[in-house]
Amino acid sequence: MKKFRESNGWHINWNEIPKNVGVYALALKDDNTIQGLVGIKNDKDSHAVYIHWACTAPHNNKHEYGSQKYVGVGRHLFAIAADKSIEWGYEGAVHGFAANEELLKHYIDVFHAEYLGMLHQYQFFIDEEQAKKLLEVYHYEWNET
Repeated sequence: MKKFRESNGWHINWNEIPKNVGVYALALKDDNTIQGLVGIKNDKDSHAVYIHWACTAPHNNKHEYGSQKYVGVGRHLFAIAADKSIEWGYEGAVHGFAANEELLKHYIDVFHAEYLGMLHQYQFFIDEEQAKKLLEVYHYEWNET
């Protein structure tokens, strides 16, 4: 995780996230090139998965770098969170804090997330129905390497 750093376009230093947050990578099947990372936590208190952070690879971030190699990486990262939510018995429920208002609006538009704003001004929630719709579109295979 040391090579995924804020200084080279990954928004945070991924080797410094809390120990109770699992990190999952979206990688290409053919060569394992990482296209994005998502850090999630099993939030038993809220009966949902908490997205600690989600980030596309710099070469997939059109907002900051002007182009993207692959489209849909962010949605795949959210699908991973929804999938883990189902695995952990929460039927797909996911919540988190967007980095800013623009991103919050994006989550509302794209994922049909609901604005909560209770614990953070950009807090969102993706319910079970929307999570299942996300998983119908965004597929991936688990690779344990």
